[in-house]
Formats: sequence, C-alpha cells, structure tokens
Amino acid sequence: MKKIVIFLVLIFITNSFLFAQTSFKFNQYNIFYDGALQPIATLFTNHQISEKLAFNNYFYVNAYEKSSWGEGLLGFSYAINKFIKVGFLGGFQTNETEIWRIAPIIFMQKNKFSFSGVFEFGGKRYRWDAMAFYHLKKFKLGVEGIKYYKMIAIGPRFEYTLFSKYRINFFYSGLFDITYGKYASMIGIYAIFGTL
Repeated sequence: MKKIVIFLVLIFITNSFLFAQTSFKFNQYNIFYDGALQPIATLFTNHQISEKLAFNNYFYVNAYEKSSWGEGLLGFSYAINKFIKVGFLGGFQTNETEIWRIAPIIFMQKNKFSFSGVFEFGGKRYRWDAMAFYHLKKFKLGVEGIKYYKMIAIGPRFEYTLFSKYRINFFYSGLFDITYGKYASMIGIYAIFGTL
C-alpha cells in the first residue's frame, strides 16, 4: 500500500509538467502470452528546454491480474547530434522488491532508419525493449526484442499510421520467447500529440 501511495504522489507532483509538455505519446496495447491477456498503458512526455536538452516523464501500468505493476519515471534527454538522443530517467515502481527504478534510453534516426532502446533496472523486473525500423510513407517495418524477468523474445514489428493528421498509429509485434519456447503477440494503438 505504501508503494502505491508513493507512486500516486509522484504522479500528482509531476501532473503540472504533463500539461506543459511540448509533446506526448499515449500508448495502449495488449500482450497475449501463454493463454493470458495483459493490458498495458504507457505515457511518454517530452518538454524541450533547449535545442538539445529535454525534460521527460514516463508512466507504465500493467493491469494483468496475476502480476500488476506500474512505474513513474522522470529525467532528462540530450541530443548528441541530429541523429542520436540519449537520456536517463529515474523514479518509483509498485509491486516489486525495490521501490526505486532507473532507465537509460537511446533514440537514433537517420533517413528512413530508426532505433530506440529502453533499459530498466530495479528489483527483479529487469526489462529492456529495443526496436529497429525502416520507415515508409504510412508504414514502419522492423524488428523488436524484449527482456522481461528471465524471458527474452524477438520478432517482427509492423506499424501503420491510421490517421496522419492526428498521428494515430496501429501496431503489431509477433514475438518468439527464446527462453521458454513460446509465442507472444502484442497488438495496440498509440497517439502522438506535439512534435515528438
């Protein structure tokens, strides 16, 4: 209960920043794995302080009944050049052995190719998510790799822009868990508001 209260306090404190952001990305998706459905929602915000420096928030909520979990992180990102941005976020989480959580991040894009990676530490839930894409007009074709606890999975990822004007996108990842030899699917939708 104490962890949940601290998590809610963090959201309350950073609430004023959320509405002042230059841009934000809201993401809702569902993971189908081993006969179970795990609904997940994330929010990433970006506020440019200068041309190279930005303030960021990241919220993640997993509503899976058997293993619900959430985190609230904040920190900064820095554009090394026009192709590479790195960042470091830290904050709190719920339902874990540790209350703290840290997450180095990296974004790279050049021409029609892009790469993003998030690497999270804190408690037993070590997690990373890395994606590489080739960009077409309304499609992004790529590969995604994730680590979640002991599971490591990799597979193709497909994204389609449903409404360019509102930047609403559909995505699907078909993953194979190489640790346990099982298949997983992720399907969802995300919207970007601002210049993210």
